[in-house]
Amino acid sequence: MRVPVSPRRGSSNSPGEFHPPSGRPSITPRTGMPVVRAGAPGETGARFLRLPGFSQTSAPEIHRPAIRVHRQWRVPSPKNAGVMMSNIGDILFTWNERLPAGTSVEIEDDTLRDGLQASFIRKPTVEEKAELFRMSAGIGARHAVVGFPASSPAEFSDSRRLLSVIRDDGLPLMPWFLGRAVREDLEPMLRLRDHFGADVGAAFFIGTSPIRRHVEKWDMAQIMERITGTMEYLEKVGLPFSFSVEDASRTPPDELRDMVELAVRYSAYSIAVCDTVGESTPAGVHRLVGFVKSLIKDRGSHVKILWHGHNDRGLGLANSIAAVEAGADIVGGAFLGIGERSGNTALEQVIMYLYQNGVGNFDVKNLIPYLKKLSAATEFPIPVNMPLVGQQAFATCTGTHAAAVLKAAEIGTDFEDYVFSSIPASELGAVQDIGVGPTSGMANATYVLRKGNMDSSEGTAEALLAHAKTQHRLMYEDEIVAWYKQHAAKGS
Repeated sequence: MRVPVSPRRGSSNSPGEFHPPSGRPSITPRTGMPVVRAGAPGETGARFLRLPGFSQTSAPEIHRPAIRVHRQWRVPSPKNAGVMMSNIGDILFTWNERLPAGTSVEIEDDTLRDGLQASFIRKPTVEEKAELFRMSAGIGARHAVVGFPASSPAEFSDSRRLLSVIRDDGLPLMPWFLGRAVREDLEPMLRLRDHFGADVGAAFFIGTSPIRRHVEKWDMAQIMERITGTMEYLEKVGLPFSFSVEDASRTPPDELRDMVELAVRYSAYSIAVCDTVGESTPAGVHRLVGFVKSLIKDRGSHVKILWHGHNDRGLGLANSIAAVEAGADIVGGAFLGIGERSGNTALEQVIMYLYQNGVGNFDVKNLIPYLKKLSAATEFPIPVNMPLVGQQAFATCTGTHAAAVLKAAEIGTDFEDYVFSSIPASELGAVQDIGVGPTSGMANATYVLRKGNMDSSEGTAEALLAHAKTQHRLMYEDEIVAWYKQHAAKGS
């Protein structure tokens, strides 16, 4: 069993490492709460199962989720002892469609470039950035936007230091540097490449939507001339490039087609389809990315599609999933979703989605330590309800839910993970949190007493629950202990 008692006052936002107990319950660094955990997980594997009874003509094909199962659990059915249940991969049902077999998606980490455009965060030091890049590579990012070296001498210096870290540490990251479609922004990138003799890429951008052109008094012919000139120069000097179509989601198809054709003609590494102001919906992303994909395919090109989305409408993750479904090769964003206005797509959420679909080679146990370090380095507080990492992400005080989690934990870790969650906490190094408060039931009260090594008899549990229901929030561990001492004193 891995379920802790109740959070301590002022506990950490994020779960940390934890270990199986010996004797008394151990303390999980996430909340400072007693926790007992099942044995070490075994092999993992993704399973896709088709639901019988549906045909292509009668209904859409329905798939079981891709579950990375710790163990092949075979447990007696509670209603029919002696009959063996299927493992959890057989009994979890979903209406979601799986990603096609062979789907390959890479992650571009733009946290320390675009993410730092957020208004209310601290800019990390260059050594803090270096450590964050090391951790990002460990998670499984394969591209990183390192900086905008032409923007200031300090930015060029940081870019040089970070490029040396990527080279000297042998990080499996392709470094990209941001710049406008002007020669003075590209030349610092060449100096970095020539100094280190390392592969670097130029990620140049230009705004293309009619509204931006109207505001800036730009002519479309001038924009196309700048794009062409930039691509010709980069091709001449042998610098790989990614062309970022800023505000692509508000650029008409005829104009977008001309830009895609230029990217194909000059053999761009990728074309970044940018939803710069988070305007898109998933259906719109399907059309947009599908349109670009068809243009590239029709021309027999291998230019990659990079999806770069923002979260202004709260659709960052949904739009990234739609982009992957429509054929995007790379998804960019920022961890913790930091960035300008409402932020970028939260990369940890994209990574977890891909991981649960069996796509990519990600080490998700490194996500939470990275997110905690990023939060500290940027002074960006992690919201309590943030998926994966928020203190409440795997917590419940609700009576019926807690009772189900406790029953599931008796069956096994996988059942505990999924009975009231779609994210496997154990695979993140996290635990299910059960507390007691005004929405709790007897299961909560009995559990927190037992795990706190207090009398958990029915009378004591009923008294604790009655007290908890008079509170305005869950009870912290010190409050439970204080209540118990008072209760015990009254009974003596």
